Amino acid sequence: MNSIEQLELEGTSLEKVLLLVYKLTGISMGVNKKTLIQGRLRPRIRKLGLGSYDNYLDYLSNNKEEIQEFINLVTTNETSFFRTQRVWEYFTKDFLPNWWLVNPKKTLKIWSGASSSGEEVYTIGICCEEFRNKNPGFSYQIYGTDISSDVVAVAEKAEYAGRSIELFKTTNRPLFDKYMQPHGEGFKVHPDVKLKIRFGLHNLFSIPRERNFYDIVFLRNVLIYFEPPDIEKVLSNISKGLVFSGTLIIGESESLSSLKTPFKYKQALVYENGENHHGS
Repeated sequence: MNSIEQLELEGTSLEKVLLLVYKLTGISMGVNKKTLIQGRLRPRIRKLGLGSYDNYLDYLSNNKEEIQEFINLVTTNETSFFRTQRVWEYFTKDFLPNWWLVNPKKTLKIWSGASSSGEEVYTIGICCEEFRNKNPGFSYQIYGTDISSDVVAVAEKAEYAGRSIELFKTTNRPLFDKYMQPHGEGFKVHPDVKLKIRFGLHNLFSIPRERNFYDIVFLRNVLIYFEPPDIEKVLSNISKGLVFSGTLIIGESESLSSLKTPFKYKQALVYENGENHHGS
């Protein structure tokens, strides 16, 4: 009998895996992703002592606790601190001062809807801390969510090294030294930033528990994995979590122009929630 290393994921087995990825995550993967999926699933199948992809699919349907493991394996998570400079220019120089002007006594509520391993969330936190230092009455809360429990666990540790911190380290050294503390082989985020941040699991195809709650949502570099009808569903859910006129920030390779969504274009990558869900 061939070992799992020699077996190809093909035919109906491949179709079933792709369908399951879509059903569980909403991510549309084509057959061109076969090699990627094989590479991710093989070590797991070997570890479980199962001889084939079909055996693994049977195992999945009989062991519900394996579903989260499967989701963790097939989702891709790559991010870095201060990714896409113009987003942070907008957030620090435009959004924060204007929001604070209109809401001097409120707590700013921020949601990072595809927070991956946490770099974006801590970048938001660093920007908010800097703003709070200049505006002592300012307060904020940040919630980071992802579909993968593995990356949520990484985010909660707040320990980083290598590529994810390289840009931050080289382009803004004073800020890096202020908020990143040497830790083992890498760095750990300063405790002051971690205080206002929490993480959790969330599937974007579910309506957020907190309705009309967030003032701004970062949903960057995740919509590219969805088909247009699914993007519309995700954005409808996101809209329900946002306050009326709340802000949505998307990724640099994403656009909502040809989609039917509750969001109105403000500027590149920035949209405004045009739907009032109050009482819904």
